[in-house]
Amino acid sequence: MDDLLKAIDSEKNNRFKKSWSKLEKGNKLNRLNLFIEDEIKKNDLDEDQSNKLKKLLNNLFFKSIFSKSTEIEYCEETTKILTIKNLKYDEEKKEYIFNLPKKTIKPINKSKSKIDRHFSRSKENK
Repeated sequence: MDDLLKAIDSEKNNRFKKSWSKLEKGNKLNRLNLFIEDEIKKNDLDEDQSNKLKKLLNNLFFKSIFSKSTEIEYCEETTKILTIKNLKYDEEKKEYIFNLPKKTIKPINKSKSKIDRHFSRSKENK
């Protein structure tokens, strides 16, 4: 019984000590809520501003914007989110802005099939 309790305690203590991409969804949400609480304390936000921040980050989380480790800088040792890239704080307005990263579309280079080559040669000969 003691072995089982020790195993549960070690699992409880180590569940956040993984890279961001390997954390479970519930654990990520837990860490995100701790980050929100830290930001509220650090920037002395009132209730309305803190609700806007929570709503913004939760919407981004459920849209899977934070699923990649490139978007969030996470420390495995302290088990805290250090920064969220593209999240800016406007000190004058006391509000947060998130700029979605732009996706670059690569042009598709379609290779010619044997049939396409044949028809292009036959057009050149005419």
